[in-house]
Amino acid sequence: MAHDYPRLVKARWTAGLLALLSSVLWLNHASLSAIQMPAPLPVHTVLETITIVIFTSVFIVCWNAYGGARKKSSVILAVAFLCTAILGFMHAISFQGMPGFPDAEDMHKSLLFWLLSRSFIATTLLGLALAPEDSEVSPAQAYFVLIAGLIATAGWMMMVFVLPHLLPLTYIQGEGQTSFKMACEVGLIAINLFTAYQLNKRAEAISEPGGQEGRLQIERTPLFLAATLLAISEVYFAIYADGNDLFVAIGHVFQLLAAIAIYRGMVAVNIHAPYARLAETSQHLANSAKELSIERERLSRMIDTAIDGIITIDDSQSIILVNPAAAATFGYEVQDLLGASLNAVLPERHRKVHGKHVQQFGETGETRRKMGGNFEDFYVTGVKANGEEFPIEASISSQIENGKRFYTVIFRDITERKVAKEKMALYHDELTQLSAALQSIREEERKHIARELHDDLGQLLAALRMDLSLLQRDSVLTGKTQQTLNSMDQLLLTSITTLRRIATDLRPRALDEGGLYFALQTLQKEFSHRHGIVCDLEANEEQLALDDARSTAIFRIIQESLTNVVRHADATEVQIAFERSPTTLSFSVTDNGKGIEADEMRKSRSFGLVGMRERVKAMHGEFQVASQPGEGTRLKINLPLS
Repeated sequence: MAHDYPRLVKARWTAGLLALLSSVLWLNHASLSAIQMPAPLPVHTVLETITIVIFTSVFIVCWNAYGGARKKSSVILAVAFLCTAILGFMHAISFQGMPGFPDAEDMHKSLLFWLLSRSFIATTLLGLALAPEDSEVSPAQAYFVLIAGLIATAGWMMMVFVLPHLLPLTYIQGEGQTSFKMACEVGLIAINLFTAYQLNKRAEAISEPGGQEGRLQIERTPLFLAATLLAISEVYFAIYADGNDLFVAIGHVFQLLAAIAIYRGMVAVNIHAPYARLAETSQHLANSAKELSIERERLSRMIDTAIDGIITIDDSQSIILVNPAAAATFGYEVQDLLGASLNAVLPERHRKVHGKHVQQFGETGETRRKMGGNFEDFYVTGVKANGEEFPIEASISSQIENGKRFYTVIFRDITERKVAKEKMALYHDELTQLSAALQSIREEERKHIARELHDDLGQLLAALRMDLSLLQRDSVLTGKTQQTLNSMDQLLLTSITTLRRIATDLRPRALDEGGLYFALQTLQKEFSHRHGIVCDLEANEEQLALDDARSTAIFRIIQESLTNVVRHADATEVQIAFERSPTTLSFSVTDNGKGIEADEMRKSRSFGLVGMRERVKAMHGEFQVASQPGEGTRLKINLPLS
């Protein structure tokens, strides 16, 4: 990130100035070596102890930063700096004869511990510089690495204490550091300088616009400075003459500064970054809480201003939320219902079973459903404060919060709708009865007119034709008169035929004389003969043995159906089929015409269909029309016989 670049420049200048100052001191090594520390052991112990405390803090920070979800880098850093702190402690207590420690004057062992601890630091920083990728490790893997590191450290300690003679000498009394010690110092200097170079390069790349730190989140600028300071400190430790030399103290000061820089670099990823994310998360939660508060306030306003009543109850049927519309519907104030039992708004006869039904609804797992399917259902009956009962239309929903189940009911008073529906039902019943009465009156009138036409006017025409026939036999008639009489006879015959057809249409005599079966046979034959459409009748006389009212209604339905076929269907075949059971008579009229469009069936002027439906409804039957354009039409009627 670009804003980190100034820090990198400052770190470079700091490292350069310290390296320049150290170079001046190294050039004056001969003269400065004569300066001896007045109390080398306390100075060494204090500086080394502070460094050990810092490295131990790095272990604590890296190990506990992410809790159980640790990063690979955090685990490696934690274990490496713990082992470094242990080895540094062993070096401190064995340096220059720490009192009470066995073989305390053996500088060889002390320097071995020194080299091991510095090697751990150098290789760990080198690993950070070369491995930009990171990953999470499980708790088991983290503890495995920790135990393995402690076992390895314990092994090195046992080797140094028990078998130091098997390891190359690092210090000879009276002669100072050995070439092996010097070679190790040179190697550590090289490693630290290479590490500083790599960290500087990666820090510079990240500081550029668009630079990415990758998955390994560390501050490389402090680590660059730490690696440089460690390299400088190793030079001081490589050129001192004895343990009282001033360069030992200066080397420890640089080492302490490096430890502080390492701690700063580790804190960035293991403390600062997590807590920064925590602060960001907290801010996000605060914003979410604010938004939630706004949403709750908006929801509260919606509930308070809703026209429908809203009530929420808990498992114990206590009201925990009620809006003003609900309270007003029941004739209460809001505060009167809050905390009260739901029984306060239920009729007494329903209170015992209502709680059971609500509980059963919650156990079904459904989240919402409509309450009550009709006005008589007790679910939709409420009671006002004055004891007046009224119908309500309601829906119920269920939700679980913090392990507790709550039920919310949204309802409205439908008293006016119920009254309107009852009036409409009453009006409809009256209209149905009126329609049935009109049908009966019309059928009686038709029967009367048909009888009058057939019995009176028909007989008069027949008598007139007989008189005309006698007149035609008179020999004195001229040819022209005879021709006129013949024409009159033909007109009378046509009139009689027309009169019979009209009388039959008004009321078929076969229906009164032979019953429904013979009336339908006559209708079938006349229909086929008159319109040239094949008409089949599947029925028998036993099936159609019915009372006069049903027989007339069925005949008129089939008659109207055949009329519709002629007018609209363009069919060539019609089939009339009857089926009878002990309780039901079913019949259908099916044609192979062009069918009826859905819009046509819903037209208000489809009086033929309306008339058929009214006839069926008057007999408490079912009327169905099934039609597809181009596939014909099928009327299905089911009539109860009881």
